[in-house]
Amino acid sequence: MAPCGIGLGHVTRTKSIAKKLLENGDEIIFSTYLDGLKYSRAMGFNTVASHPILFKVANDGTVDFRQTSARSGLTLGFHRYVLKQIVSEITNMKQFKPDLVFSDSRASSVIAARLLRIPIILMLNQFKIEIIRKPSKENMSLLDRLFIFIANMFWIFIRTLIGGIWGQSNLILIPDFPNPNTICIENLAIPGRYLSKVKYVGPIVDFAPNDLKVTQNVLEKLSLSKSKLKIYAAISGPKVERQYLTNQLLEVLPDMPEDLQFVLSCGDPGGNRNPTIINNLIKYEWLNEKTQYELLKIADIIICRSGHGSITKALTFGKPLILIPTPDHTEQNLNAKRAVQLGVAVILEQKKLTTKTLLNAITEISKNTRFKKKAEDFCKLAQNLSSINTIAGLIAETKLKRIPASN
Repeated sequence: MAPCGIGLGHVTRTKSIAKKLLENGDEIIFSTYLDGLKYSRAMGFNTVASHPILFKVANDGTVDFRQTSARSGLTLGFHRYVLKQIVSEITNMKQFKPDLVFSDSRASSVIAARLLRIPIILMLNQFKIEIIRKPSKENMSLLDRLFIFIANMFWIFIRTLIGGIWGQSNLILIPDFPNPNTICIENLAIPGRYLSKVKYVGPIVDFAPNDLKVTQNVLEKLSLSKSKLKIYAAISGPKVERQYLTNQLLEVLPDMPEDLQFVLSCGDPGGNRNPTIINNLIKYEWLNEKTQYELLKIADIIICRSGHGSITKALTFGKPLILIPTPDHTEQNLNAKRAVQLGVAVILEQKKLTTKTLLNAITEISKNTRFKKKAEDFCKLAQNLSSINTIAGLIAETKLKRIPASN
């Protein structure tokens, strides 16, 4: 199992599949890095470290396009980061000798598996990877403008190369709703020659809405009032992005009207599990998995980044969203725009987040019933999908297709 280690979105959904495979009697090893490495080890999985690749961000979480471009292959970054991760994956696979490799958004794992003639299943929600064309940074220097122009020209080659690597997989799984309700559709653009390998398996969740009951005991456990509008702010992503948005919300939420009740999860796996109450805000540094899903069931509105997993989980539970994309993060911005297009979300820019603008967004969703109705349509659609069982079945079929090693 080789999930991308940036943030927790990839490793948590891969973890859900791994648990099912362990129940089926399979042997699992994780290969990941950064946040994913810490999480996988904390969950008790057999885990090996892979060489890290990451995108660079400024103090406010904005993607640093120059540093990220350099690490993506425009300079010596290709040798220092990408090739080292490929070698690391080959080493890990030779030691473990897997019957199948399951990659979540990692090209290095696909390359290593193909070189070693091991069947490879790829799961992703971004086939077409873009870098920002017009950074949000104001008053860019001439040098910066020249750099981003050259970077975008060179990125056409990199993007095509990555797409060709994705296409070497035996199967390409999209953990999203089928068309025409796909959230990540603008991030796919999969060439026709690969479409026969593509399967839309549905969002990956550990609990379905019908698995959970909202009882008075649950409300009391979470210190929530049944009569108030309940808003769950679920912060995710790499550390710098999480911390900046968390600090913004901690300034804004305590000043909200008393008829609103907020739960803020800071998304820090090593944080305090006990709540801190500030006026109408209940703050958790970290929530266990079941409690996170209970809040998705209880909440009326979800506030979050526009990561793919955050959006699809909320919609699986039929909840409309207020999305605050990471600035200059192309995937998140396209996810957010798609959610707005589908009528289930409003976008609030990070730099415009204030008590007034957030209250306006909450009012827009709560007063307009079409948001709730559209989100509930996604919940009904999700009831007909069983992503984890579907993926486990595809893994069982594909691992029998190992290519014999040549003499």
